[in-house]
Amino acid sequence: MTSTTLTAALPAGHRERLMSLAHDVSFATGSRLFEEGQHADRFWIVRTGTVALDLHVPGRRAAVVETLGHGELVGWSWHFPPYVWHLGAEAASPVRAWEFDAAAVRSLCERDPEFGRAVACWVGQVAARRLHAARVRLLDLYAPYGSGER
Repeated sequence: MTSTTLTAALPAGHRERLMSLAHDVSFATGSRLFEEGQHADRFWIVRTGTVALDLHVPGRRAAVVETLGHGELVGWSWHFPPYVWHLGAEAASPVRAWEFDAAAVRSLCERDPEFGRAVACWVGQVAARRLHAARVRLLDLYAPYGSGER
């Protein structure tokens, strides 16, 4: 599967345009970045540390479906209406990240169709990968014989 890290996903010129909108943030271990079902108005790229993505499972603890690290995009729901988080996210270790205002990035995508297409392809690849990871993880946890993938 194609790498979805920022450096692999976007050409240098597009990365520079995106990074012009970034600002530094940090999260302590255990901090919630967002909750499933809330409004998705920002996203992050991990600089250091790890972020666990989780999925609400009725009657059980939230299931961690993927852990993200350096260079990875945290959050894709900001790119697709109705802009609501499909997963939750928590800092699994101290995290430093670049944070982006979703509306500002969407506006830049609208003004520059080439940039917008590159971002849409990147975010789409991330969404597809996360969907697959969630499916595999939930089958491993709850199906009688697991997912069959190892």
